[in-house]
Amino acid sequence: MLRNLNRDSLRCALCLGGFVGWTMTVMYICEKSLELYGTSSLYAVTNIIFGGALLLTLAVLLMLMFHLDFEGLLGHRYFRVVPAVLMAESGLALAFTNADSFSVYAVITGICAAFGALAVFSSLLRVRVSQRLFAVAAGTAVGGAVRLADHVIYSHMDMTRGVYALAILSGVLALLTVRSSGFSKEEMPIISYSEASHKTLLRNLPAAYFLLAAFGGLYNFCLGQIAAHGAELYAPVFRGYILYTYLPYIAVALIAALFVKFHNVTPLFIFGVCLLSYSAIMLYLPYFSRAEESVFLICFFVGQCCFGIFAYLFIITFSMDRQHPMFYAIFGYACAIAAQLGANVFNLLFPSQRKEVLLVVLAVLLVISAPVIWFLLKKHGLTQESFELHNALRGEIAATAERLSLSDREKYMLELVVLGGYTAEQLPDKMMLSRNTVRAQSRNLLQKLEVETISDLRPFFEARLSQS
Repeated sequence: MLRNLNRDSLRCALCLGGFVGWTMTVMYICEKSLELYGTSSLYAVTNIIFGGALLLTLAVLLMLMFHLDFEGLLGHRYFRVVPAVLMAESGLALAFTNADSFSVYAVITGICAAFGALAVFSSLLRVRVSQRLFAVAAGTAVGGAVRLADHVIYSHMDMTRGVYALAILSGVLALLTVRSSGFSKEEMPIISYSEASHKTLLRNLPAAYFLLAAFGGLYNFCLGQIAAHGAELYAPVFRGYILYTYLPYIAVALIAALFVKFHNVTPLFIFGVCLLSYSAIMLYLPYFSRAEESVFLICFFVGQCCFGIFAYLFIITFSMDRQHPMFYAIFGYACAIAAQLGANVFNLLFPSQRKEVLLVVLAVLLVISAPVIWFLLKKHGLTQESFELHNALRGEIAATAERLSLSDREKYMLELVVLGGYTAEQLPDKMMLSRNTVRAQSRNLLQKLEVETISDLRPFFEARLSQS
């Protein structure tokens, strides 16, 4: 895994880590500010307000994508830092506000988080297929490390100064790490919306996203119920055992980044469900020893980590090979946020569900989720073998382009056809060129490669791979 890393993979891991760490820090600021105001009971409501603002902003962005070319905006050098600036300012405003206007600034922070998500997904879609798992898992580990640093910093200050310090930390973190990764004109735009019709985008929505929302809703329901049933134990133990909970969280994310391959994504989710199930079973104990308290929280937080890695990978996997990957990535993220928001609202309205219900839901997740996720990945050809073939074809294209001195546009056309599966009829819209221009470019390309038609390009490169 490590020998294949490149600059884009590391940059993307930092971008995602900065976003996850900023989100965790903002939630920590909310928790500590509400304690300072003496209204800590409103933390769940504030979380829902933040998530609702994030979801609504994502919905607005999706509607705008029907009419605007966001790739050009994200790729402009003056706009790449805009999401980071918005995130930094909103975190500072949240820390320096008062109790009366706290909800308003929670809404503003949620809106800014949506633009941060846009930047993160633009970075993820630029990373090579084989390195996306590393970027997601390593980013999750960075987020956990930031959360651990938050606790250390806050514990050495009084409440007011601690909140301000966390706000400054979150702002600096966002400014240093979160960037939109657009593409220059020389690389050709790969994310464009202005030529897409509403019907085309909506007709191709992956049904798997709605399944992710269902699993995510059940998963977050279990998280909320476990926290609620263990509330008398959970709150004091959380403060005292933060080191023993986030260190395993970081360790699991790093292990996934360095050693887990894509075909083990499904077991990663199942492992998270198993950890949550163990946490739920521990709620039946009459009392917790100090060791059992640590085990309970380790299982709880590591379970969250596993689902976080799985959710990001699931979304990116089902959006990366589509004609408008950014639209589908943001839509999938919106589905995940909607599921989490729904679970939080349900747990807030019905906080005292019986523990037997929790165990039944976890059992259903264990039985149903594994075969369903495996079937979906297999159906769409999203296996480790397909990813390895994808990378091998990309290497062969690069070698061929260098040997034949292909232009950037010709190389890009090759990648669209061989790697993206585009047909001759789809190329003009994708490349945003006239049909006559594409026809002339493709004729020159086919002559250089000594291939008859566009549809023969993929078999041609596969045959070259098998010979080598």
